[in-house]
Amino acid sequence: EAKGMFLSDGVKIIGIAIILTLAISYGIIKLYKNQDNFKWIPGLAIFLYLLTALMIVNDVWPQINDIKMSMNESRSTIGKLIKSYFPAVIGDVAYFASTMILNDRYSNTSIIPDFNESITGKAESGNNTIVIVMGESSLFSRYSIYGYPKLTSPDLQKIFTQPKSCIVRNVHSSAPETRDSLAMTFSFSTPESDNNLFKNKSIIEMAKANGYKTWWIGSQELEGLFSSKYGFIARKSDVVRLTNGHDEHLIPMLTDALEDTSAPKKFIIVHLLGNHKPYHNYDAEDKYALPGAEEYDLTIHKTDRIVSSLFNDVEKHSKNYIFLYTSDHGEVVNKGHGLMKGKDQWYIPFLYKSTNDKFDCAFIE
Repeated sequence: EAKGMFLSDGVKIIGIAIILTLAISYGIIKLYKNQDNFKWIPGLAIFLYLLTALMIVNDVWPQINDIKMSMNESRSTIGKLIKSYFPAVIGDVAYFASTMILNDRYSNTSIIPDFNESITGKAESGNNTIVIVMGESSLFSRYSIYGYPKLTSPDLQKIFTQPKSCIVRNVHSSAPETRDSLAMTFSFSTPESDNNLFKNKSIIEMAKANGYKTWWIGSQELEGLFSSKYGFIARKSDVVRLTNGHDEHLIPMLTDALEDTSAPKKFIIVHLLGNHKPYHNYDAEDKYALPGAEEYDLTIHKTDRIVSSLFNDVEKHSKNYIFLYTSDHGEVVNKGHGLMKGKDQWYIPFLYKSTNDKFDCAFIE
């Protein structure tokens, strides 16, 4: 995509920029040539360039470690960095060039041919609709369905205390950070190595191989230091739809997927913004339901409303489904996650419901 943009628009931009630069330079030279009053201009230009460079270095240096890490994840980082400090032509050219030339190890969307060696063969599951809702920074012990004294999850309690439902306890995430947790949840990547991420089919590709049309519907971006790793998995989906951090916008997107008549078998991952810091993902309805509650609890209450709406949509459109809600990791409330210490960043909810008796709670356990 970047290469195509560069060849179609970038060449035009560069061509116009070169012509304008030459014309302006020629005009300036003609203006002050042989005129003593203008001989200070080159010195001023050099001073301003050096001052600009010093200001940029002063701004970038405190971020240098994060920039290095980001470059390991996405080689176009350097182009994006230049673009942020030099907008218009210089920035656009730098971004186009870095995206086109430099190798991003997560940019390949071609099909991975091999199954992991642990996959022994295909089997018909009997489930036409599989929906996995992946939460964000969600600590299980803040849900009333898990015994929290404040009624933070009333709708989920109504759903998952019914027959053919499972409230699974003592569940922990693969990692306390989204980028690593989702990679290990949806692929055969391990804490020791990412090799299987690139060598073996992910859960999305396995679903496609088993006849499912696949969707990734999310409130979080798929590029950059914290996202490109699981973005590599997500972009293998047949359909990728993203919203700008508003989980409620995911509900009509899920409806569209469920109403897709071209796909009798559907595999859908819904990725929430959920309960990530800062804890602002709530609204007046949540404050009214939990007056005086901590902001984190308010975000849990909103997540309860979102997930229950997603489930109701699935139940409305399918009589043969698996619905699963969990989270990428937990949260040390008011501190965050990805920390050296804090067991709460590992503990997550795991709620499951299926119309298929073969995949009951004993199977899940």
